[in-house]
Amino acid sequence: MKYLLTCISIILVLAAAACGNGRPEPAVDEPVEDTSVTLELLFVDSIGVELGDSNYVLGSIEASSHTADGNILILDRPACCVREFTIEGEFVRQYGRRGTGPGEVVNPLSMTRLTNGNIAILDMQTGGLHAFSPEGEWLGITADIVNEPILWITPAESNTYVGTHNTFDIEDGQMFVTAVVGKYESDSKEPVITYWENRFPFDFMDFTVLINESYFANVFTSDREGNVFLAQRDTEEYQITGYDVNGEIFVEFGLDIPMVEKSEQEIIEEAEFWNTRARNMGATGQLNYLPDPFRWKIHSMGIDDQQRLWVRRGTIETPTLDVFDYEGNHLFIAELPGITGYSGLLWEVHVDEFGILVWSLDPPDGYQKLYIVELAGE
Repeated sequence: MKYLLTCISIILVLAAAACGNGRPEPAVDEPVEDTSVTLELLFVDSIGVELGDSNYVLGSIEASSHTADGNILILDRPACCVREFTIEGEFVRQYGRRGTGPGEVVNPLSMTRLTNGNIAILDMQTGGLHAFSPEGEWLGITADIVNEPILWITPAESNTYVGTHNTFDIEDGQMFVTAVVGKYESDSKEPVITYWENRFPFDFMDFTVLINESYFANVFTSDREGNVFLAQRDTEEYQITGYDVNGEIFVEFGLDIPMVEKSEQEIIEEAEFWNTRARNMGATGQLNYLPDPFRWKIHSMGIDDQQRLWVRRGTIETPTLDVFDYEGNHLFIAELPGITGYSGLLWEVHVDEFGILVWSLDPPDGYQKLYIVELAGE
């Protein structure tokens, strides 16, 4: 759901312009019923203050990650930078700043720490993929990504990452969009592996199609050995496909959970929330987006240091994650208790090899915080 804000920014621009090798043979499992034990996620600490030192005042968290040393990275879109903090919450350094000069960004869309240690920030308005050394030195724009951006990147092996990429072309007077989820090297916008592709006609009067067929069509994650997990954001099916470093399918599995219909009030609140966010970004008028009457079964995914896949359910208001091994076995459920109601759907969860980070798009305290959480008993 968080990605709609980024979509709005891109839509406005368009409107103005008119584990490792040796995986086994693919195994397909029938969806299984949820019978796993539920464990709690515990709040450990937080980063972010309402007033005070500007290094700790967060405008809007768009992404989070960890450095190779385990420090915390936060992409703050309004501040146009990535801030680094120790695990204890102490400010270390800043990557990037607002502007159009060397090492500066205007509207950063995504961020990650590549496996080679560099920090990558995507900003199509200032040229594409900005690379920074672990010490904060700007290394230049390594990939020219302007009108056809790569979005929402996750790190893979070496200097590669996985992202979604849209290209636009006109055929017989009709505009078409080709949406791709692929693996990219940090110095190119052409995928070295394509996992999913969808081409469809686009009408500027109907942004719902663009969002549902591209930006909201799927969710993915990857590990630092080059394995990738991909799932369709579907209201009816909960199905995940795993690809090895060469792009070959090594596992397919699903889970049998019920569909959940949104209430009329939830649909209204969802539309109002995103319209407000759009206006805060400078949008004029009303976004022509119609929320789906049902909730997605899969919201997001991440991989921890034990090669466990964490899958956030989109059907449950309290942040709830199914945890699987790489063979598709359902190990347990992890839940962040105490969060209920529609606002629970606006929480984001990031899982990587250094831990679990969460934040809310609609902060309950009225200002942005990043929370460090851990699984009870680990």
